[in-house]
Amino acid sequence: MFNQNRILRVFKLITLLKTYPAKSIKRLAQSLEISERSCYRYMDLLAELGFEVKKDDHNKFSLPADQVVEPFTKEESHLIQEVLSVSVKNNPLVASIRSKLPSLEESNILATNIVHGHLAKLVAKINDAITHQTQLLIQRYQSANTESISDRLVEPIGFTANYQYLCAFEVESKQNKYFKLERMGSIENLTEIVKFKELHQLLNPDVFGFNDSGEKFSVNLKLSMRAMLFLKDDYPATVDFLTEQKDGSWLLSVEVNSMEPVERIVRSLPLDILLL
Repeated sequence: MFNQNRILRVFKLITLLKTYPAKSIKRLAQSLEISERSCYRYMDLLAELGFEVKKDDHNKFSLPADQVVEPFTKEESHLIQEVLSVSVKNNPLVASIRSKLPSLEESNILATNIVHGHLAKLVAKINDAITHQTQLLIQRYQSANTESISDRLVEPIGFTANYQYLCAFEVESKQNKYFKLERMGSIENLTEIVKFKELHQLLNPDVFGFNDSGEKFSVNLKLSMRAMLFLKDDYPATVDFLTEQKDGSWLLSVEVNSMEPVERIVRSLPLDILLL
């Protein structure tokens, strides 16, 4: 569910939060090379898993050194060794992480619980609702489209192939939509049986998670490295459509179902993105 870069980023975030002094969201986001919005999502993930992230009077964050979770098993350590060796072997953090893996088995740090725990809980609850054909409530969903946080009453249909999105029928709007798992706060399973099954339709979202509206738009964006990193973090599906240019910039060339997210991205980083 999480790619290898995110696994490394979770390790690094915990290290940053446990290292004196406390740090602002801006500082954390810069260190992790992600947007501040994405940094808040990682912080929410730690809180969901039981980590008590502290915020001081200056809006700076830290993680008490005495926080305890379960240890790695040998099998988990071996798996992480393989992932690091094959997928991100050139990353400068790999040697440090690999050197710590044997001791992690005896310590109180469980990376798999951190990385997979939250999404695994969501997937299990959603699968239960799909199996029993019941509605569910997506709580504290962070919408990139409306830039708001709200609860969504839905009837789940299925997942995309990589489990990044849930396709579900939203009861209020009477529309089939895609909801990104990483933006879900939590899931509440309801006993109410689905009422609109005849309207359910499993569609293929574009790289920004938008449904097929009947229209297609060809998009070509020229991005700075900074914009490219933010884009890959917020929309991992764009990775396959990014190519590096000779001048050090990056080109995103892709077909999308809506121009709304493209326009929003351009507005957010006007000095780093050029719409060709």
